[in-house]
Amino acid sequence: MAKKSRVKKIVCKKCGESWLPQDVPTNKEWTKMAPMPDSEGRVTIMMMATWSCPSCGKSVMGLKGKHKDEGASSPSKKELLIEQIEKADKKISLKELATELSLSEDNLEKAINAFKKQKVISGKIEDGFFVKE
Repeated sequence: MAKKSRVKKIVCKKCGESWLPQDVPTNKEWTKMAPMPDSEGRVTIMMMATWSCPSCGKSVMGLKGKHKDEGASSPSKKELLIEQIEKADKKISLKELATELSLSEDNLEKAINAFKKQKVISGKIEDGFFVKE
């Protein structure tokens, strides 16, 4: 269930007047994108705008609204790693898995250990292989 967004009022720093972004016509509008996606791979897009204060006429900049895009269409490396481990028989080579997922073996081992700690997967690493339990 999506969170209901709360619209913040725009406040003039000169006179203290406040208004909702839809109540006063904008002078200029543009968009900004967040530099990092969220945990689901979605990027936040913010609609920025400038207004003229209805009381004193000072130009005020603020956030008009924001939304998230659809996110990544392909599965993440985390999902691919878990999928590969689950569909493997009993033993899987870390070298082959690292090549397939375009990761270094060190990073793959760290990821596997983290997933074991989180109890997402069960097994152990032995002699360059992940052995399922």
